[in-house]
Amino acid sequence: MKSEKNIKLYIGLGSAFLTVISFLLIRKLLKRKQNEAAALEAFDYSIFDSPDANGSGACIANELVLKLKLLEERTGYPVFDWITSGVRTPYWNRKVGGVSNSSHLTSNCTAVDIGISTLNIRNQLVLAAKEVGFTRIGVANTFVHLDVDPDKPQYVAWGYPAGTPPAINPFV
Repeated sequence: MKSEKNIKLYIGLGSAFLTVISFLLIRKLLKRKQNEAAALEAFDYSIFDSPDANGSGACIANELVLKLKLLEERTGYPVFDWITSGVRTPYWNRKVGGVSNSSHLTSNCTAVDIGISTLNIRNQLVLAAKEVGFTRIGVANTFVHLDVDPDKPQYVAWGYPAGTPPAINPFV
């Protein structure tokens, strides 16, 4: 009898504990979503504009912006100030030698290039980018390409010019 009562007591306490923990986790997730939404609402998307189309950066993927914010926090580098290419019109993409199915294109809006001043900074950005969840990373001597294009192969790094292996590959 006594052990049956203890079992019921433990089950009741366990259920109450799980209910409280679930409530706290859900509340925390909702608060995070609200904070992300507020941060995105106040964000200046013009930094992603194609040079030949004012306002074109408004289409940039929210997932990309949030990961870039994490990258900036993780590294302490002014990642948004270093963006050299965001959204591109088809004309601008051809002008800079972008591939025809570029993730930068206004039809996609899922990529940025970040200019770097040293190879050490480049390597730090590449490794930190993987840590914050980027799964597509292009590695050049003067910039790092980051994208969140879900329609392309994931967990890949490549070098420039096209076809060369990356100088640093965080996925191997």
